[in-house]
Amino acid sequence: MAGQLTDIPPGRAVFIDANIFHFYLRGPNIIQKACTSLLQRIERKEIVGYTSTLVLDELIYKLLLKKIEEKYKRNPLEILQRSPEEASAHSPDLRRAINSVMGIEGLTVLAVEARHIEESIDYIQKHSLLPRDAVHLSVMNTIECTDLASADTDFDRVTNLNRWTPL
Repeated sequence: MAGQLTDIPPGRAVFIDANIFHFYLRGPNIIQKACTSLLQRIERKEIVGYTSTLVLDELIYKLLLKKIEEKYKRNPLEILQRSPEEASAHSPDLRRAINSVMGIEGLTVLAVEARHIEESIDYIQKHSLLPRDAVHLSVMNTIECTDLASADTDFDRVTNLNRWTPL
């Protein structure tokens, strides 16, 4: 079961999943406001914010696919396969988006290391997580973080993890 983003107690360390940043940049108004409020709390140092390089990779990828889908109203992977230059065409938008996220004062971006990849297999097995989610969990464990801001209900299968959602 998840709590609301607005209910995260002050002083907590929270790992931010890609969907929170995506909602912050492009979400429906009420959800965007909740995510913006969370990120402002990080900037005010009310809570400690973490994310990872893998989360940022996932964010850029999802934003690119969404831009192409909106432009062509078709499967973006098919478009990219035929026209790889389409990725280049959206690089200014992607740069603005990632600069917005990277500019959040107080947000620490953690590196994903080989040990996180190795350990992720244990989390895939134990919690039936997808690989990226398992890597996120491994990175979180490195910093002993048990709070996660995410709309992804798959994390609810992980015991001893507090998931906070904007939904």
